[in-house]
Amino acid sequence: MKFIFIAIFLLGFSAISLADDQIGKREVLLDNADVEVVRLTYPVGAGSGMHTHIHPNRVVYFVKGGILELIPKDKNKKSKVINVSDGKTLYLPTTTHNVKNIGHTEIVIVETEIKAR
Repeated sequence: MKFIFIAIFLLGFSAISLADDQIGKREVLLDNADVEVVRLTYPVGAGSGMHTHIHPNRVVYFVKGGILELIPKDKNKKSKVINVSDGKTLYLPTTTHNVKNIGHTEIVIVETEIKAR
């Protein structure tokens, strides 16, 4: 009986840990030699996972805004929290980071990266 209780406890704890590392949805809308356009959907608590933007020209349009934490790969740099409203457009530099929805609503972004030739 004790073994069953411990197993249930460990499974429950594992599920909670996995929920904290939830990855958002990434849909490629267009990808050719000149441009990549993706729709990113981040439920509450979801992140992008650490990734690198290699193309120098990137524009993001917030279909559904919210509160995001931009977490740089470089641990010596501070995270940045942004509160973005629906319909907002931003130009962002090349970077390596994780994006995490720390707000209370789902966030939907359309991101366009112009590929350098």
